[in-house]
Amino acid sequence: MKRITAQYRFNKVKTYIGSGLFNKIRLFLPDGKIFVITDENVAKLYLDALKRIIPEASIYIVGAGDSYKTLTTAETIVSRLINLGFTKTDTILGFGGGMITDLSGFVAATYKRGCDFIAMPTSLLAQVDSALGGKCAVNCGKYKNQIGTYYHPRFIVVDPDFIKTLPEEEYLSGLAEIIKYGLVFDRSFFNLLFSDFSLSEVIYRSLKIKAQITAQDEFDEKERVLLNYGHTIGHAIESLSEFKVKHGIAVAVGMYYETKDEKIKHRLLKLYNHLGIGVDIPFSREAILTYVCQDKKLSGKMIRLPVLEDIGKAQIVNISVEEFMREIL
Repeated sequence: MKRITAQYRFNKVKTYIGSGLFNKIRLFLPDGKIFVITDENVAKLYLDALKRIIPEASIYIVGAGDSYKTLTTAETIVSRLINLGFTKTDTILGFGGGMITDLSGFVAATYKRGCDFIAMPTSLLAQVDSALGGKCAVNCGKYKNQIGTYYHPRFIVVDPDFIKTLPEEEYLSGLAEIIKYGLVFDRSFFNLLFSDFSLSEVIYRSLKIKAQITAQDEFDEKERVLLNYGHTIGHAIESLSEFKVKHGIAVAVGMYYETKDEKIKHRLLKLYNHLGIGVDIPFSREAILTYVCQDKKLSGKMIRLPVLEDIGKAQIVNISVEEFMREIL
């Protein structure tokens, strides 16, 4: 088992990574009541085991997919917590992919102004990216992550064995975020992905990068913006598809089109072809522009975003939305 510790302003978050940690989850649970939030897909695979491992836990199952990451769902969960008599010192366990860790974190942050929270991500994308860093949010209508805050889990427990039961599309979605870490921060890591890599190793290396960046810039003021590479176009594609296109796949497409250097773009496409990731955009430039204009990085008519200078090196720039769209699409 490996451990990564990230020291934030008011919180120290420990992430544990190791095969078989699901069966040892009780070791990470504090005293008090446990409320597990999961989704239908995860429940089909792991609900019986979860009940065996934590028989006293209350379990709430939401529908699968980002369309359920809403204020309505959060309010329903809060009502259940109230009815069960949960207090600030009891624990919410988010057990699922990025949608579940986002939703669980949002509920934990807002229930009685903050209760204990532990994340056990089951998708590759959640394990390498969304479970760590404190961002939690819900969608508003057709727009992604418009209502949210920062709230860190006490622990993050990453068991790579969950990846064995992931659908191919979910696996590729997670790989896209792993590619982002190499492309933006570490050339040797990027090159490693062309080989027969160890999944546990790339999960660990991804989390190390994210822990370092988010600890330095907890609230997206400086370096953390670099983690948004590919997300401006990616979020637009994801929203336009009504969340049918997986987050990581949309980000992969976004990274390709947001990369200006043709040599890097060719190298990135070669890696995508090697891994089986496509780059088609099934929406018009005008439709994408509508969603870019709702991006959280927008200030007035200017958007603040990362620009790739070389593999493993990027900088943050402020450009107009019109210029961004002209250069990218």
